[in-house]
Amino acid sequence: MSIKSIDNILLILISIIPISILAGSAVSLSNIIIFDFLFIYFFFLKKDFNWANSLIIKLLLFLYIYLIFNSLISQQAELNLYRNLGFIRLIIFFIGINYLFNESKNFDNILKIWLIVILIVASDIFFEKIFGKNILGFSEGSNSPGSQRIVSFFKDEAIPGSFVYAISFILIGFFLEKIKNFKTKSLIIFFIFISILLLSVFVTGERSNSLKFSISLILFFILLKEISFLKKIVLFGSIFSIVFLVISNDSYLKSRSTETIFYLVDTYKDSFQNTNPAPGGNQYAELSRSGFEVFKKYPYFGVGNKNYRIESCKKDINKDYYCETHPHQIYFEFLSEHGLIGSILLLSIFLVIFFNAFKYTLVNRNYISLGCFVYLVVIFIPLLPSGAFFADYNLTLFFINLSIMYASNKDLNIFNYDK
Repeated sequence: MSIKSIDNILLILISIIPISILAGSAVSLSNIIIFDFLFIYFFFLKKDFNWANSLIIKLLLFLYIYLIFNSLISQQAELNLYRNLGFIRLIIFFIGINYLFNESKNFDNILKIWLIVILIVASDIFFEKIFGKNILGFSEGSNSPGSQRIVSFFKDEAIPGSFVYAISFILIGFFLEKIKNFKTKSLIIFFIFISILLLSVFVTGERSNSLKFSISLILFFILLKEISFLKKIVLFGSIFSIVFLVISNDSYLKSRSTETIFYLVDTYKDSFQNTNPAPGGNQYAELSRSGFEVFKKYPYFGVGNKNYRIESCKKDINKDYYCETHPHQIYFEFLSEHGLIGSILLLSIFLVIFFNAFKYTLVNRNYISLGCFVYLVVIFIPLLPSGAFFADYNLTLFFINLSIMYASNKDLNIFNYDK
């Protein structure tokens, strides 16, 4: 197989990444593994390994070594070692994205395909909201009668909002890179584009992702120097006015987005502090408390990556444990599964990676990199509920943004990196 043929196959595999995620974790994982093996073969043919000297590769490899160490001291060492050894797939994926973005003239076409996919998903979310089922007939109501959550193409998981949110800021940045001007006509199209994406996430009823999208959008506008302050206010105000009008005229969305949020804020402290919260207490606070209890028992390196579920389901050990797959909040997840030392290590690695990227993003005014940056930073906002960070779905979305944040910036791309 020629180098050109492999290059074309790699581009195809990257093009269908969003589609493979929609198809399910097994399909997504298979896509990335096939990509990795082809890319490894490709690079042995080229024999170019200068990228290995870049700072971020060293940091990611250090993170990989730490995860293996964490597996060895976890409650289920053999199972966890298998899981964490697989983390290498995302490092290879990161290298491959950087290479293709740097060398290929067709990466714009890949992002155009992603744009089409996201607009289809957003349209399907609206379709399901109006008709009760998505265009393929999926709805959460078929599994949970009376539920109004949106599943779209995910069939039995109410997570399309997190998917749209994770890809949106890559495409918002890409949109700005293509228009290259900020005249009124372009800004109107930009306004419509963002409104569709943001509204689709709100319509799903996913509170945390709706709030994170809003915060990311505010941060993106703040860092976007090319648009005047007045135009930012007009754009921002118009976008959120549309969202507000839609939410205020839908009783379910209004409950999810306003009344329920105030209730959660009011009950968080009480549910976290009390050992036996009243029925209807704040579930997220109880999960956070449970994560904190696990951390107190394993304060240095935690119970082991993705081992919270094992420890927390031992209700006879601690009455404050909440049996779940993860604490639903990234900091309590880190503390419970990685302890204080492991959490400081993880957060330090990500802080260096983000700070390094932010410097060059501001200098180059790279909109794609900026979009990825705001998405990644908001993941680490305290207290907001979140999915399990090291779950395959969330980790894949994280690495897509991390990879493109570096790949799209000429001063960060590891195949140009000489710092």
